[in-house]
Amino acid sequence: RTTMNPNFEINGATYKVFKFPSGEVQVRLTAFNHPYSNLTVKGSILSSDHIMELFQLVSILNRLGIKTSDMKLIMPYCAYSRQDRVCNPGEALSMQVFAKMINSLGFGSIETHDNHSDVATALLDNCTNISVERIINFVDAKYDYLISPDAGANKKVLKCSQKFKIPMLRADKVRDTRTGEIKETKIYADKRQLKSNKTVLIIDDICAGGRTFKELTKAIKDISPECEVHLFVTHGFFNSSVEVIDSLIESGISKIFTTTSVYNLEHKGVTCIK
Repeated sequence: RTTMNPNFEINGATYKVFKFPSGEVQVRLTAFNHPYSNLTVKGSILSSDHIMELFQLVSILNRLGIKTSDMKLIMPYCAYSRQDRVCNPGEALSMQVFAKMINSLGFGSIETHDNHSDVATALLDNCTNISVERIINFVDAKYDYLISPDAGANKKVLKCSQKFKIPMLRADKVRDTRTGEIKETKIYADKRQLKSNKTVLIIDDICAGGRTFKELTKAIKDISPECEVHLFVTHGFFNSSVEVIDSLIESGISKIFTTTSVYNLEHKGVTCIK
């Protein structure tokens, strides 16, 4: 068997994770020093192994006499939150499936950060979602506009716009739901709004391959090549690749901000905020 890095943090406890050659995950608690109440388990679930790791951790803690109802799960990134509807015949409502699994554990409370939509928050029992305007702590008057990349982000970016008193610009994209391909990107702005001395911040919840933001930056630069473009995403996957970050910078994005909700990927072009 091989040793894996633990995915979760537990206040007052440490544990080890092993994986057998046949693929099964095993968890072993190595130290526990906690008053048996108000226990917090923190970590984003990024694979099916992490789900099994979490279930075994809860089982171990239950055997020590700790009720799951006395535990809080802090899950900054909510897995499957992008699959919050059935887009094509024959597909599952994946967020609902995932929520049923997490809810079966019976946590006293769950905290998530900037869920993809309200569907995830509603499907998880006792869930409080920390919204993006509470997460961003670096926005100031240097930004002339905050930009919503698509209809799904409009409400979130509007709240940021209202909080920081910075006007918002909207963009839209047309995507093929079967292939994920972006067919068209359009920003509702003109050269007067995006002139050369302007600095804008694109805000969204997730960046995987970055195609959305590269296409949007191209649309901005087509209007005003000298407009300075920054990007904030709460959950910076970047496909675990520095090449994705490099391609975002090459597209014209001069600064990228994210949190450590999924990875702490070190790159000179990325600033991680807590």
